[in-house]
Amino acid sequence: MATDASAVLGESADLDGSRNVVLAPVRGTDPRRNLPEELFPKKPVRFAAKFAFAVALIVGCWAVIALELSWVATIGAVVVVGLMYAHLVELQHESLHEHAFNSRRLNRVFGFLCGLFMLSSYSHYKYEHLRHHASLGKPNNHEFFNYRFRQLDSVFGFLRAAYHLGRYGDVMRDIARSVLGRPIPRVTRERDARRIRREYRLFLLCIALAVSVTVLVGTPLVALAWLVPLLLVSEPAHFMIELPEHFGLNTQSNPDVLANTRTIDAGRFSQWFTNLNNMHTAHHYHQGIPMANVPRLNELVKGRCEAVEPSYPSFYWKVVKGEIRYRSDDETCMVR
Repeated sequence: MATDASAVLGESADLDGSRNVVLAPVRGTDPRRNLPEELFPKKPVRFAAKFAFAVALIVGCWAVIALELSWVATIGAVVVVGLMYAHLVELQHESLHEHAFNSRRLNRVFGFLCGLFMLSSYSHYKYEHLRHHASLGKPNNHEFFNYRFRQLDSVFGFLRAAYHLGRYGDVMRDIARSVLGRPIPRVTRERDARRIRREYRLFLLCIALAVSVTVLVGTPLVALAWLVPLLLVSEPAHFMIELPEHFGLNTQSNPDVLANTRTIDAGRFSQWFTNLNNMHTAHHYHQGIPMANVPRLNELVKGRCEAVEPSYPSFYWKVVKGEIRYRSDDETCMVR
């Protein structure tokens, strides 16, 4: 299941391009190589504005936390900060597809910054995620965020999965491997492995600085501004963003992106917060289309999408009631 896509597709496979990018299988007529040209231009100014807005909210909430205005204000700021950390990972997703800027260097710099708070390595996420796109619907499909997707058919089971912090054990092991210069699992290209190890070492440096500031200053500011929002808000929020993408669908042996990926008819707030991730079927239909143009692509394909839900709350409620359930290990790569 963990076979590297490069071995299957070849090292020269275009996994992060636009028009010639490797596409996941789709049933029936496949017009994806002839999509309108106006779907492909990137919109870096729009991405920069989204990033700046998220950072401004975070800095403002940090100030509220530091000023200790009241417990109500502090709790509110912690919640908003946590949500923004999760939102930034969705902007990181846009960067790793090279959708944000025309410069690969800028995509990596901003992508790294977007993932810093949730300790999501840009290069590692990119390596795994682009192979997920190329291999979706095949036995070697694998995802970077391997959340716990079992036994969600109760409120307790759903919360247990949402607050499953096993990912941070993986992060710490990857940091240790990077410090020791050891291989990163499933990463076979040494150039990518070097970039990934470098980013995990930077994570370790940031963690060390945060701990040092906390000890030297003797204030819980770093914990309230980073650790608490991360564990109590960001992690479950990001779990809830990721869950609808493929949960309950056959991602390992149904080679049809229109059937193994889900779309949510979300409102404007959810579209902004998930960075249009609700139109996930359209995104997988052609991952070379910049996220800013996915709504237009969604209009072209929505009539062919098999898995569509009217809203995020409706989807979560169906999961808790057991109407949408975990598939067998042979049909999903979420095995944690």
